[in-house]
Amino acid sequence: MTVYRLTAIAFCIFLMLLSAVTLPARERRALLVGIGEYPAESEWTLVHGDNDVRIIREFLLGQGVKAECIETVTNEKATKKGILSALERLANTARKGDVVYIHFSGHGQQVTDLDGDEEDGFDEAWVPYDARKKYVAGVYEGENHIIDDEINVCLKKLRAKVGAKGRITLVSDACHSGSGSRGLGDDEYFRGTDEKFILPSGSPHRSGRSNTVEWLFIGACKSYQTNYELKAPDGKFYGCLSYVIADSEVDLSAVPYTDVLAQWAEALEEVARYPQEIDAEGTASRESNKIF
Repeated sequence: MTVYRLTAIAFCIFLMLLSAVTLPARERRALLVGIGEYPAESEWTLVHGDNDVRIIREFLLGQGVKAECIETVTNEKATKKGILSALERLANTARKGDVVYIHFSGHGQQVTDLDGDEEDGFDEAWVPYDARKKYVAGVYEGENHIIDDEINVCLKKLRAKVGAKGRITLVSDACHSGSGSRGLGDDEYFRGTDEKFILPSGSPHRSGRSNTVEWLFIGACKSYQTNYELKAPDGKFYGCLSYVIADSEVDLSAVPYTDVLAQWAEALEEVARYPQEIDAEGTASRESNKIF
């Protein structure tokens, strides 16, 4: 073998080692948003989304997510601006191949669709800390609701950052309906409302929705069901889905997400006080069947 060939081989090996050293490792990142007690003027009832954040954070730490890679936004910090800013930071920080987990726990509500992209005429919305339940002209006109169109814009930016090999999971322990047929006792709380947020014609349009779901969405219940909280053995209230996720021992990096969802669905059926089924849409990523 000639000296030239040996030099070429050595140079190739050097380049391979250099690339292995300089390529950033895939990072696991998370954003957890939870709201418990909304301001009195909002007319939203008490829930315990802030409790969910604590147990989900512990679960993610057990899944290998670094503490410094988990951002939590709770209660008065979980305004519309606070939530969207956190999503923006997440997208700015994410790199190609990263794994991202986003969790929202709080109220949800349907809002008049102004873009014509919803078959039923209503967008789904997260209810931040500074969002009110009812439209009042000149006082509150829905500007602080975060509709699915806006969430999708954030997620599409995140998808562009993590690329096809990156993984994005969005969990929503909220509800866009709420049963008014049951009287709530001292130990019953549910998230959401049957009362839709109706915008008058002529309201400013908010667009950006994409019909292509490029991430895995996991909801706490079907659109026609109510998302009730449960009282855990520690005496605290949690969202049923959040509790099931935090209590599971599944390895999200080893078990296919379809099997993970089946396990969570079975556990949810066991702990839910009333009929409640996981609502899932999309896939964990374009090239993987794992959540992590």
